[in-house]
Amino acid sequence: MDILTTETFDQALEDAPGLVLVDFFANWCGPCKTLGPILERLAPEYEGRVTFVKVDSDRSPKLSEAFGVRSLPTVILLQPRRPGPSADAVGYFIGVKPPDDVRKLLDKALEPPRAARAAVSPPVLTGAPRRRDGSWDPGGVRSSLACPGAALTCAPPEVAPLAPG
Repeated sequence: MDILTTETFDQALEDAPGLVLVDFFANWCGPCKTLGPILERLAPEYEGRVTFVKVDSDRSPKLSEAFGVRSLPTVILLQPRRPGPSADAVGYFIGVKPPDDVRKLLDKALEPPRAARAAVSPPVLTGAPRRRDGSWDPGGVRSSLACPGAALTCAPPEVAPLAPG
């Protein structure tokens, strides 16, 4: 899994062929050391559909701040928009999860939308400021999840995770 920085994050979103799973971690974090190998083992199962990356929260605090990360590990699943660089948050979790729970999150995000869900827009991650050219601006960040479509109730990652289903 590549470790991204504020300088490499946008390009990784643009280069991703599908979803991007971002693992926010720190070297001193015990649960992060447990989750990391789980994600490493799952990555080959989703090759070509999900790009697994990491962000060291100590070395890239502005990225962590932009995504509202307050606990480690935090994993956010992004659907890059075309043309980028921007993305929709389609799921996340905080803490260590067993491989089957991570698979459920990924498989749910990868399945084609059912007709009943097709009319509801996915949650949109907002607050990671962009410059006029579309690149990420690491200054003055504020993060929230906005849910167009009113059929969904969302909250920032530090408040309540998106429930599968």
